[in-house]
Amino acid sequence: MLSVMDELSSRYRDRIVIFDSPPLLLASESAVLAEMMGQIVLVIAAEHTVQHAVIDALTRLGQNKIKGLVLNKYRPSLGNRYGTGYGYGYGYNYGENPSSDDKYKSVK
Repeated sequence: MLSVMDELSSRYRDRIVIFDSPPLLLASESAVLAEMMGQIVLVIAAEHTVQHAVIDALTRLGQNKIKGLVLNKYRPSLGNRYGTGYGYGYGYNYGENPSSDDKYKSVK
């Protein structure tokens, strides 16, 4: 594996090479692979991965390699679809019928 890593890093200096591995705490191969990585993005399954497992994984990897966390498989329930969470976009006059005077007003 070390020779493969050396080959990839020397041949593709201008590219990002991504390795996908099994969960860190479930497979020893993932921990060995993580030692060879320069940067790590940790993917966390929403409502499946428990908090102490995330903390344990972050501790094992070390903060100098962690470049980000991704929350995967998030599905909003009926109770939290509106008014909470994160998203994109904006709106104006949503749910209203703007008058012709309001048609060209700027959005603040």
